[in-house]
Amino acid sequence: MKQPRFDIDLDKHYNATMVIACAVCGHEHRMTLKTLKPDTSMTCQCGAPITLTPHSIMAAQKRAAEIRQAYRV
Repeated sequence: MKQPRFDIDLDKHYNATMVIACAVCGHEHRMTLKTLKPDTSMTCQCGAPITLTPHSIMAAQKRAAEIRQAYRV
């Protein structure tokens, strides 16, 4: 299964939101990083399943930590 692309957004309180793009249609889904659980499947509006592996979530947490450090938070 193809891994979805993702990006990290921080709100004004520096809480991380993961923006996940569907591998099939490209539609973006926003999920709070704290609430994501590994291997939990979401369904895109096109019907395609979106599943994040533990490795993907760890990579997102690392990227969020790097962004926070860049802002010196």
